[in-house]
Amino acid sequence: MEPALRIILIKGRSTYDLLRAFIDDAATGFAEAGHAPEILDVVAEPDIGAGLARRAAEAPIDLVYSLNILGDFRDPEGRTLGDIAGAPHVLHFVDHPLSHLERLEKTPANAAVLTIDPSHADAIVSIYGEDRFAYVGFCPHAAVGPTTSPGADVGAFQASRPIPILFPGTYAPVGAPPWSAMQAGVQRLFEAAVEIALASEWTAGHLALDAAMRSAGLSPEDPQFSGFRKLASYVHERVRAVRRTQVLDAAARAGLLVHVAGKGYDSLLARFPNLTFAGDVGFLDSVTLMARSRVVLNINANFGAGSHERPLCALNAGAAAISDLSSFYADHFEEGREMSLYRWRDLGAGIAALSELAGDPRAAFEMATAGQVKVLAGHRWKHRAAVIIAAAEQARSRLSAPALRKD
Repeated sequence: MEPALRIILIKGRSTYDLLRAFIDDAATGFAEAGHAPEILDVVAEPDIGAGLARRAAEAPIDLVYSLNILGDFRDPEGRTLGDIAGAPHVLHFVDHPLSHLERLEKTPANAAVLTIDPSHADAIVSIYGEDRFAYVGFCPHAAVGPTTSPGADVGAFQASRPIPILFPGTYAPVGAPPWSAMQAGVQRLFEAAVEIALASEWTAGHLALDAAMRSAGLSPEDPQFSGFRKLASYVHERVRAVRRTQVLDAAARAGLLVHVAGKGYDSLLARFPNLTFAGDVGFLDSVTLMARSRVVLNINANFGAGSHERPLCALNAGAAAISDLSSFYADHFEEGREMSLYRWRDLGAGIAALSELAGDPRAAFEMATAGQVKVLAGHRWKHRAAVIIAAAEQARSRLSAPALRKD
Protein backbone atom coordinates (compact mmCIF):
# COMPACT_ATOMS: atom_id res chain seq x y z
CA MET A 1 0.00 0.00 0.00
CA GLU A 2 1.36 3.42 -0.97
CA PRO A 3 1.91 5.89 1.90
CA ALA A 4 -0.39 8.81 2.53
CA LEU A 5 0.64 11.96 0.66
CA ARG A 6 0.51 15.30 2.42
CA ILE A 7 -1.63 17.52 0.20
CA ILE A 8 -2.25 21.23 0.77
CA LEU A 9 -5.49 22.46 -0.79
CA ILE A 10 -5.82 26.23 -1.24
CA LYS A 11 -9.32 27.46 -0.50
CA GLY A 12 -10.04 30.88 -2.00
CA ARG A 13 -13.03 33.15 -2.34
CA SER A 14 -15.67 32.18 -4.87
CA THR A 15 -18.99 33.26 -6.37
CA TYR A 16 -21.78 31.28 -4.68
CA ASP A 17 -18.98 29.75 -2.50
CA LEU A 18 -18.82 27.15 -5.26
CA LEU A 19 -15.07 26.53 -5.29
CA ARG A 20 -14.91 26.64 -1.50
CA ALA A 21 -17.37 23.74 -1.43
CA PHE A 22 -15.30 21.97 -4.09
CA ILE A 23 -12.17 22.26 -1.96
CA ASP A 24 -13.94 20.96 1.15
CA ASP A 25 -15.20 17.92 -0.75
CA ALA A 26 -11.85 17.43 -2.50
CA ALA A 27 -10.14 17.32 0.90
CA THR A 28 -12.64 14.69 2.04
CA GLY A 29 -12.03 12.76 -1.17
CA PHE A 30 -8.25 12.77 -0.72
CA ALA A 31 -8.73 11.51 2.84
CA GLU A 32 -11.07 8.75 1.64
CA ALA A 33 -8.39 7.79 -0.89
CA GLY A 34 -5.91 7.33 1.97
CA HIS A 35 -4.03 10.63 1.90
CA ALA A 36 -3.46 13.46 4.36
CA PRO A 37 -5.12 16.65 3.10
CA GLU A 38 -4.88 20.05 4.78
CA ILE A 39 -6.81 23.15 3.76
CA LEU A 40 -5.16 26.57 3.64
CA ASP A 41 -8.10 28.99 3.68
CA VAL A 42 -7.05 32.36 2.26
CA VAL A 43 -9.98 34.03 4.02
CA ALA A 44 -8.55 33.02 7.40
CA GLU A 45 -4.90 33.25 6.26
CA PRO A 46 -4.61 36.02 3.68
CA ASP A 47 -0.80 35.80 3.70
CA ILE A 48 -0.78 32.71 1.51
CA GLY A 49 2.99 32.52 1.16
CA ALA A 50 3.59 32.64 4.90
CA GLY A 51 0.87 30.07 5.57
CA LEU A 52 2.32 27.68 3.01
CA ALA A 53 5.90 28.24 4.20
CA ARG A 54 4.87 27.46 7.77
CA ARG A 55 3.31 24.19 6.67
CA ALA A 56 6.39 23.31 4.62
CA ALA A 57 8.58 23.89 7.68
CA GLU A 58 6.42 21.53 9.77
CA ALA A 59 6.73 18.50 7.47
CA PRO A 60 7.35 17.69 3.79
CA ILE A 61 4.56 18.59 1.38
CA ASP A 62 3.85 16.30 -1.57
CA LEU A 63 1.36 18.37 -3.53
CA VAL A 64 -0.29 21.80 -3.60
CA TYR A 65 -3.72 21.97 -5.23
CA SER A 66 -5.84 24.96 -6.22
CA LEU A 67 -8.91 25.62 -8.35
CA ASN A 68 -8.62 28.43 -10.93
CA ILE A 69 -6.41 30.58 -8.71
CA LEU A 70 -2.83 31.32 -7.72
CA GLY A 71 -0.93 30.23 -10.78
CA ASP A 72 0.07 33.89 -10.84
CA PHE A 73 1.05 33.99 -7.16
CA ARG A 74 4.53 35.21 -6.24
CA ASP A 75 5.74 36.02 -2.74
CA PRO A 76 7.98 39.05 -2.07
CA GLU A 77 10.98 36.94 -3.01
CA GLY A 78 9.40 36.00 -6.34
CA ARG A 79 8.67 32.41 -5.32
CA THR A 80 5.68 30.45 -6.67
CA LEU A 81 3.51 28.12 -4.60
CA GLY A 82 5.56 25.17 -5.86
CA ASP A 83 8.82 26.92 -4.91
CA ILE A 84 7.60 27.64 -1.37
CA ALA A 85 6.19 24.16 -0.81
CA GLY A 86 9.04 22.32 -2.53
CA ALA A 87 6.28 20.32 -4.19
CA PRO A 88 4.31 20.34 -7.45
CA HIS A 89 1.48 22.83 -7.78
CA VAL A 90 -1.51 21.35 -9.59
CA LEU A 91 -3.73 24.14 -10.91
CA HIS A 92 -7.16 22.83 -11.88
CA PHE A 93 -9.24 25.11 -14.09
CA VAL A 94 -12.95 24.45 -13.69
CA ASP A 95 -13.79 27.24 -16.16
CA HIS A 96 -12.29 27.67 -19.60
CA PRO A 97 -8.62 28.41 -18.83
CA LEU A 98 -8.41 31.13 -21.49
CA SER A 99 -11.08 33.05 -19.56
CA HIS A 100 -8.42 33.32 -16.82
CA LEU A 101 -5.83 34.48 -19.31
CA GLU A 102 -3.73 36.67 -17.01
CA ARG A 103 -3.49 33.92 -14.41
CA LEU A 104 -2.66 31.34 -17.06
CA GLU A 105 0.03 33.52 -18.62
CA LYS A 106 1.77 33.97 -15.25
CA THR A 107 1.49 30.32 -14.21
CA PRO A 108 5.04 28.93 -13.89
CA ALA A 109 6.47 26.30 -16.19
CA ASN A 110 6.85 23.82 -13.33
CA ALA A 111 3.08 23.74 -12.63
CA ALA A 112 0.70 21.02 -13.74
CA VAL A 113 -2.50 22.30 -15.34
CA LEU A 114 -5.73 20.31 -15.34
CA THR A 115 -8.94 21.18 -17.19
CA ILE A 116 -12.52 19.93 -17.01
CA ASP A 117 -12.81 19.50 -20.77
CA PRO A 118 -10.17 17.80 -22.96
CA SER A 119 -10.61 20.56 -25.55
CA HIS A 120 -9.39 23.09 -22.98
CA ALA A 121 -6.17 21.15 -22.56
CA ASP A 122 -5.89 20.98 -26.34
CA ALA A 123 -6.33 24.76 -26.58
CA ILE A 124 -3.51 25.35 -24.10
CA VAL A 125 -1.12 23.02 -25.91
CA SER A 126 -2.13 24.36 -29.31
CA ILE A 127 -1.52 27.98 -28.32
CA TYR A 128 1.38 27.70 -25.87
CA GLY A 129 3.13 24.54 -27.05
CA GLU A 130 3.68 21.19 -25.37
CA ASP A 131 6.51 22.37 -23.11
CA ARG A 132 5.03 25.58 -21.68
CA PHE A 133 3.78 23.76 -18.57
CA ALA A 134 5.08 20.66 -16.84
CA TYR A 135 1.84 18.82 -17.57
CA VAL A 136 -1.51 19.65 -19.17
CA GLY A 137 -4.37 17.18 -18.94
CA PHE A 138 -8.03 16.45 -18.29
CA CYS A 139 -9.70 15.83 -14.94
CA PRO A 140 -13.50 16.10 -14.82
CA HIS A 141 -15.66 17.57 -12.11
CA ALA A 142 -16.85 15.46 -9.22
CA ALA A 143 -20.21 15.39 -7.49
CA VAL A 144 -20.22 17.77 -4.53
CA GLY A 145 -22.46 18.01 -1.49
CA PRO A 146 -24.33 15.56 0.70
CA THR A 147 -25.79 12.44 -0.87
CA THR A 148 -29.59 12.33 -0.71
CA SER A 149 -31.46 9.16 -1.58
CA PRO A 150 -34.10 9.43 -4.30
CA GLY A 151 -36.38 7.64 -1.85
CA ALA A 152 -37.50 4.12 -1.11
CA ASP A 153 -40.04 4.14 -3.95
CA VAL A 154 -41.60 6.43 -6.51
CA GLY A 155 -44.19 7.64 -4.01
CA ALA A 156 -41.54 8.78 -1.56
CA PHE A 157 -39.58 10.34 -4.42
CA GLN A 158 -42.54 12.37 -5.57
CA ALA A 159 -43.66 13.37 -2.07
CA SER A 160 -40.25 14.71 -1.03
CA ARG A 161 -39.57 16.55 -4.29
CA PRO A 162 -42.12 19.29 -4.98
CA ILE A 163 -39.98 21.01 -7.66
CA PRO A 164 -40.63 19.35 -11.05
CA ILE A 165 -37.76 21.04 -12.97
CA LEU A 166 -34.85 23.01 -11.54
CA PHE A 167 -32.19 24.98 -13.37
CA PRO A 168 -29.65 26.29 -10.83
CA GLY A 169 -27.35 28.47 -12.90
CA THR A 170 -26.45 32.06 -13.66
CA TYR A 171 -28.24 33.80 -16.51
CA ALA A 172 -26.03 36.08 -18.62
CA PRO A 173 -27.95 38.07 -21.25
CA VAL A 174 -26.72 38.07 -24.81
CA GLY A 175 -25.49 41.66 -24.94
CA ALA A 176 -22.78 43.34 -26.96
CA PRO A 177 -19.92 40.91 -27.65
CA PRO A 178 -16.48 41.64 -26.17
CA TRP A 179 -15.10 42.26 -29.66
CA SER A 180 -17.65 44.98 -30.52
CA ALA A 181 -15.07 47.78 -30.27
CA MET A 182 -12.36 45.97 -32.22
CA GLN A 183 -11.43 46.49 -35.86
CA ALA A 184 -14.03 45.43 -38.41
CA GLY A 185 -11.91 42.56 -39.76
CA VAL A 186 -11.41 41.16 -36.27
CA GLN A 187 -15.12 41.43 -35.55
CA ARG A 188 -15.87 39.45 -38.71
CA LEU A 189 -13.53 36.67 -37.60
CA PHE A 190 -15.20 36.37 -34.21
CA GLU A 191 -18.72 36.48 -35.71
CA ALA A 192 -17.75 33.79 -38.21
CA ALA A 193 -16.34 31.62 -35.42
CA VAL A 194 -19.56 31.95 -33.39
CA GLU A 195 -21.59 31.05 -36.48
CA ILE A 196 -19.44 27.95 -37.02
CA ALA A 197 -19.85 26.88 -33.41
CA LEU A 198 -23.62 27.44 -33.30
CA ALA A 199 -24.14 25.58 -36.57
CA SER A 200 -22.69 22.38 -35.10
CA GLU A 201 -23.69 20.19 -32.20
CA TRP A 202 -20.53 21.42 -30.50
CA THR A 203 -17.24 22.89 -31.68
CA ALA A 204 -14.62 24.04 -29.19
CA GLY A 205 -14.11 27.81 -29.21
CA HIS A 206 -10.47 27.70 -30.29
CA LEU A 207 -11.24 25.28 -33.12
CA ALA A 208 -14.12 27.47 -34.33
CA LEU A 209 -11.84 30.51 -34.30
CA ASP A 210 -9.10 28.58 -36.13
CA ALA A 211 -11.65 27.52 -38.77
CA ALA A 212 -12.81 31.12 -39.22
CA MET A 213 -9.20 32.21 -39.65
CA ARG A 214 -8.54 29.58 -42.29
CA SER A 215 -11.70 30.58 -44.17
CA ALA A 216 -10.31 34.13 -44.23
CA GLY A 217 -6.99 32.91 -45.61
CA LEU A 218 -5.11 33.18 -42.32
CA SER A 219 -2.98 30.46 -40.73
CA PRO A 220 -3.58 29.79 -37.03
CA GLU A 221 -0.11 28.24 -36.92
CA ASP A 222 1.51 31.59 -37.82
CA PRO A 223 3.18 32.86 -34.61
CA GLN A 224 1.97 36.40 -35.29
CA PHE A 225 -1.59 35.24 -34.47
CA SER A 226 -0.80 33.53 -31.16
CA GLY A 227 -2.00 36.52 -29.14
CA PHE A 228 -5.25 36.67 -31.09
CA ARG A 229 -5.91 32.96 -30.61
CA LYS A 230 -5.68 33.45 -26.84
CA LEU A 231 -9.00 35.29 -27.13
CA ALA A 232 -10.82 32.10 -28.18
CA SER A 233 -12.69 32.13 -24.87
CA TYR A 234 -14.70 35.04 -26.31
CA VAL A 235 -16.23 32.56 -28.77
CA HIS A 236 -16.80 30.04 -26.00
CA GLU A 237 -18.57 32.54 -23.74
CA ARG A 238 -20.72 33.92 -26.56
CA VAL A 239 -21.93 30.48 -27.56
CA ARG A 240 -22.61 29.65 -23.93
CA ALA A 241 -24.80 32.76 -23.49
CA VAL A 242 -26.70 32.24 -26.74
CA ARG A 243 -27.45 28.60 -26.03
CA ARG A 244 -28.54 29.23 -22.46
CA THR A 245 -31.05 31.74 -23.77
CA GLN A 246 -32.18 29.30 -26.48
CA VAL A 247 -33.07 26.69 -23.85
CA LEU A 248 -35.01 29.17 -21.70
CA ASP A 249 -36.85 30.47 -24.80
CA ALA A 250 -37.75 26.93 -25.87
CA ALA A 251 -38.95 26.00 -22.37
CA ALA A 252 -41.13 29.12 -22.28
CA ARG A 253 -42.67 28.35 -25.68
CA ALA A 254 -43.45 24.84 -24.45
CA GLY A 255 -45.03 26.22 -21.28
CA LEU A 256 -42.70 24.26 -18.99
CA LEU A 257 -42.69 25.41 -15.39
CA VAL A 258 -39.04 25.77 -14.41
CA HIS A 259 -37.58 26.83 -11.10
CA VAL A 260 -34.38 28.86 -11.54
CA ALA A 261 -31.79 29.88 -8.98
CA GLY A 262 -28.78 32.14 -9.33
CA LYS A 263 -27.77 35.57 -10.54
CA GLY A 264 -29.06 37.51 -13.53
CA TYR A 265 -32.79 36.75 -13.46
CA ASP A 266 -34.11 40.13 -12.27
CA SER A 267 -34.92 41.35 -15.78
CA LEU A 268 -35.92 37.92 -17.07
CA LEU A 269 -38.86 36.95 -14.88
CA ALA A 270 -41.32 39.32 -16.56
CA ARG A 271 -40.27 38.00 -19.97
CA PHE A 272 -40.63 34.36 -18.91
CA PRO A 273 -43.73 33.91 -16.71
CA ASN A 274 -43.10 30.16 -16.70
CA LEU A 275 -40.07 30.70 -14.43
CA THR A 276 -40.23 30.55 -10.64
CA PHE A 277 -37.30 32.29 -9.01
CA ALA A 278 -35.86 30.25 -6.11
CA GLY A 279 -33.39 32.96 -5.13
CA ASP A 280 -29.81 34.04 -5.65
CA VAL A 281 -28.63 31.19 -3.46
CA GLY A 282 -25.20 29.88 -2.60
CA PHE A 283 -23.93 26.66 -4.09
CA LEU A 284 -24.76 24.36 -1.18
CA ASP A 285 -28.24 25.88 -0.99
CA SER A 286 -28.64 25.04 -4.67
CA VAL A 287 -27.70 21.44 -3.84
CA THR A 288 -30.46 21.49 -1.22
CA LEU A 289 -32.85 22.62 -3.96
CA MET A 290 -31.66 19.72 -6.11
CA ALA A 291 -32.58 17.35 -3.28
CA ARG A 292 -36.13 18.77 -3.47
CA SER A 293 -36.35 18.43 -7.26
CA ARG A 294 -37.43 15.59 -9.51
CA VAL A 295 -35.43 16.72 -12.56
CA VAL A 296 -32.42 19.03 -12.72
CA LEU A 297 -31.76 20.70 -16.07
CA ASN A 298 -28.19 21.32 -17.15
CA ILE A 299 -27.05 23.65 -19.91
CA ASN A 300 -23.50 22.43 -20.11
CA ALA A 301 -21.62 25.75 -20.32
CA ASN A 302 -20.32 24.78 -23.78
CA PHE A 303 -18.15 21.98 -22.34
CA GLY A 304 -18.98 19.57 -25.16
CA ALA A 305 -16.27 17.00 -24.43
CA GLY A 306 -16.05 17.49 -20.68
CA SER A 307 -18.01 17.96 -17.52
CA HIS A 308 -20.02 20.39 -15.48
CA GLU A 309 -20.64 19.72 -11.82
CA ARG A 310 -24.41 20.25 -12.12
CA PRO A 311 -25.53 16.83 -13.48
CA LEU A 312 -23.20 14.98 -11.12
CA CYS A 313 -24.41 16.95 -8.12
CA ALA A 314 -28.03 16.47 -9.20
CA LEU A 315 -27.67 12.69 -9.33
CA ASN A 316 -25.82 12.72 -6.01
CA ALA A 317 -28.75 14.70 -4.58
CA GLY A 318 -31.21 12.06 -5.79
CA ALA A 319 -32.68 13.92 -8.77
CA ALA A 320 -32.80 12.87 -12.39
CA ALA A 321 -30.44 14.86 -14.62
CA ILE A 322 -30.91 16.06 -18.19
CA SER A 323 -28.09 17.82 -20.04
CA ASP A 324 -27.03 18.85 -23.49
CA LEU A 325 -24.74 16.26 -25.02
CA SER A 326 -21.15 15.95 -23.84
CA SER A 327 -18.94 13.07 -24.86
CA PHE A 328 -17.94 12.76 -21.20
CA TYR A 329 -21.53 12.09 -20.13
CA ALA A 330 -22.15 9.84 -23.13
CA ASP A 331 -19.06 7.78 -22.32
CA HIS A 332 -19.71 7.45 -18.58
CA PHE A 333 -23.51 7.30 -18.25
CA GLU A 334 -26.04 5.14 -20.02
CA GLU A 335 -28.22 7.57 -21.93
CA GLY A 336 -31.90 7.27 -21.12
CA ARG A 337 -31.30 5.15 -18.03
CA GLU A 338 -28.71 6.99 -15.91
CA MET A 339 -28.90 10.45 -17.52
CA SER A 340 -30.96 12.09 -20.23
CA LEU A 341 -29.11 13.95 -23.00
CA TYR A 342 -30.51 16.41 -25.53
CA ARG A 343 -29.03 17.73 -28.77
CA TRP A 344 -28.69 21.31 -29.96
CA ARG A 345 -29.56 20.28 -33.49
CA ASP A 346 -32.93 19.07 -32.23
CA LEU A 347 -33.62 21.24 -29.22
CA GLY A 348 -37.37 20.81 -29.65
CA ALA A 349 -37.02 17.08 -29.04
CA GLY A 350 -34.86 17.82 -26.01
CA ILE A 351 -37.47 20.10 -24.48
CA ALA A 352 -40.11 17.46 -25.16
CA ALA A 353 -37.94 14.87 -23.40
CA LEU A 354 -37.54 17.23 -20.44
CA SER A 355 -41.30 17.72 -20.25
CA GLU A 356 -41.93 13.98 -20.46
CA LEU A 357 -39.37 13.17 -17.77
CA ALA A 358 -40.70 15.81 -15.39
CA GLY A 359 -44.24 14.57 -15.95
CA ASP A 360 -43.42 10.91 -15.31
CA PRO A 361 -42.37 10.49 -11.65
CA ARG A 362 -41.59 6.80 -12.12
CA ALA A 363 -39.24 7.43 -15.03
CA ALA A 364 -37.53 10.26 -13.14
CA PHE A 365 -37.23 8.10 -10.02
CA GLU A 366 -35.69 5.21 -11.94
CA MET A 367 -33.21 7.49 -13.71
CA ALA A 368 -32.30 9.25 -10.46
CA THR A 369 -31.73 5.90 -8.74
CA ALA A 370 -29.59 4.42 -11.53
CA GLY A 371 -27.65 7.65 -12.02
CA GLN A 372 -26.87 7.98 -8.34
CA VAL A 373 -25.45 4.46 -8.25
CA LYS A 374 -23.10 5.42 -11.11
CA VAL A 375 -22.03 8.68 -9.43
CA LEU A 376 -21.29 7.03 -6.10
CA ALA A 377 -19.29 4.31 -7.84
CA GLY A 378 -17.05 6.59 -9.88
CA HIS A 379 -17.68 10.32 -9.75
CA ARG A 380 -16.94 11.62 -6.26
CA TRP A 381 -13.74 13.48 -5.37
CA LYS A 382 -12.07 10.34 -4.09
CA HIS A 383 -12.27 9.04 -7.65
CA ARG A 384 -10.40 12.12 -8.97
CA ALA A 385 -7.53 11.86 -6.47
CA ALA A 386 -5.42 9.50 -8.60
CA VAL A 387 -5.65 11.79 -11.65
CA ILE A 388 -4.54 14.82 -9.66
CA ILE A 389 -1.66 12.92 -8.05
CA ALA A 390 -0.55 11.60 -11.45
CA ALA A 391 -0.45 15.17 -12.76
CA ALA A 392 1.75 16.15 -9.82
CA GLU A 393 4.06 13.25 -10.57
CA GLN A 394 4.43 14.49 -14.14
CA ALA A 395 5.33 17.96 -12.87
CA ARG A 396 7.76 16.69 -10.23
CA SER A 397 10.66 16.51 -12.69
CA ARG A 398 10.73 20.30 -13.04
CA LEU A 399 11.19 20.80 -9.30
CA SER A 400 14.40 20.30 -7.35
CA ALA A 401 12.60 18.00 -4.93
CA PRO A 402 12.41 14.22 -4.45
CA ALA A 403 9.76 12.15 -6.18
CA LEU A 404 6.44 11.48 -4.50
CA ARG A 405 6.89 8.91 -1.79
CA LYS A 406 6.42 5.32 -2.90
CA ASP A 407 7.39 3.44 0.22
